[in-house]
Amino acid sequence: MTRIAILVTALATATSAAFAKSSIDALCGPAHVNEVAAADDVTANPDGFNIRSLQTQLSHGDPRILPASGNTFHLCTASAATPDMDRTKALLLMNERRVKYLFVPNECRKGGSIS
Repeated sequence: MTRIAILVTALATATSAAFAKSSIDALCGPAHVNEVAAADDVTANPDGFNIRSLQTQLSHGDPRILPASGNTFHLCTASAATPDMDRTKALLLMNERRVKYLFVPNECRKGGSIS
């Protein structure tokens, strides 16, 4: 009976990890890599989450913040330059990145902090 419980738990964990990875792949692209620059790049605060490398604060309720399994933040970015900009503005923003999605560990969304 214990073996069955362990097997079910392991299967559920693997399934949720695969689902989280498939969600990241679906939203960020299959060749995407986590763009968190360092272990302390994303920090939780009372207002939401601060991304130090992008000098960006995402407040709670921002639709770009998504729950994730695991214990690490996962950041997807997009170019700040868009096709509808004029040439000069697009060239100025060519190397700038903006937050597309920030996947936040469930325990951090509940008020804890990940170090």
